[in-house]
Amino acid sequence: MIDTHCHLDMLKTEEDLKDSIEKVDYLLTIGCDKEEIKKAIELANKYDNIFASIGYHPYDVNDITDEDLEELKELAQKEEKVIAIGECGLDYYRDYTPKDKQKYFFEKQIKIAKELNLPLIVHSREAPRDTEKILEKYAPYPASGIIHCFGGDMQMMEKCVDMGFYISFAGNVTYPKAENLRQVLKKVPLDRLLLETDSPFLAPQKKRGKPNKPSYIYYTRDFVASLLGISPEELEKITDENAKRLLKISQPVS
Repeated sequence: MIDTHCHLDMLKTEEDLKDSIEKVDYLLTIGCDKEEIKKAIELANKYDNIFASIGYHPYDVNDITDEDLEELKELAQKEEKVIAIGECGLDYYRDYTPKDKQKYFFEKQIKIAKELNLPLIVHSREAPRDTEKILEKYAPYPASGIIHCFGGDMQMMEKCVDMGFYISFAGNVTYPKAENLRQVLKKVPLDRLLLETDSPFLAPQKKRGKPNKPSYIYYTRDFVASLLGISPEELEKITDENAKRLLKISQPVS
């Protein structure tokens, strides 16, 4: 199983990290501020089955400059285990960062991903129309990308799929009040569907209230498989093949 989005440096214990590395075939750990970017690269370089994506979360762009993005670009070019750019995007849920600044740095990171021909990991929370507008401005995306922890509506999903993006769902799709999200998931083309944990956030319903970790992705897999009327093994094969195709992961786990 592949966890296409986790924050391994935020896991609570070394035991959680060990559990994740042993029970999940591949993990894409995300560095989304200056300190986390360093930690993500360190983890990816230490373990064969960990890869890194680096970028700046919309809540963290208050503290960066264009020079920081140049350094980000250089790191992505230099570090072999960095295989994507992000997470970056828009988050209007809390008023932490001015919208104009979020948009500016989102666009700058899109340009980096396109220049380096790397997949783009997109964060979008309560900003579906602005996210669509910015992504459409820079389409097409030859290296594709992921709309991570999808929380948008049917229109956003369809537009992003049309632009070539993959749609990834986290543990919150299992929550009782997430019926709208489940209706969207059922309409995602199977060759564009991914699963993730976003750990340590959004533990699936059966582990809700506890810190999430990548090994909990199997709870989400089983839930989504039941929702789609297929076996967990078939869903795992589909989402893993999608992830490998997108992220160009091919080497065996040591």
